[in-house]
Amino acid sequence: MGNEWLTRAGCLVVMLGIWSGIGGVLQERLVYSRLKWRQRNVITEAKARLNEENDDSGEAEKKLAEINEAFDKQISDAMHKIRVSIGMLEVSLLMIGTFLWGFGDLLI
Repeated sequence: MGNEWLTRAGCLVVMLGIWSGIGGVLQERLVYSRLKWRQRNVITEAKARLNEENDDSGEAEKKLAEINEAFDKQISDAMHKIRVSIGMLEVSLLMIGTFLWGFGDLLI
């Protein structure tokens, strides 16, 4: 292959960067759906428990709102962490791959 092997490797690194971005989207959707499922289960259990207590005051709504706020914060924190980690990996792979793809034949 001569001097073209590094250029070809750069192309593969770019492909890995794109694949990493797609994997990040899939991971984000999976984490989001799992946390929403847990949120629905906890709210259902809390509603059943509050119905057993027959608490007609505004306390039940406050407890459910607290549960929703806690899960929303947990979801937003998880999404932020995933976006940052996947974004850094994707950007670094794409930058290195593009550099190698464009200038790989000149580096040898």
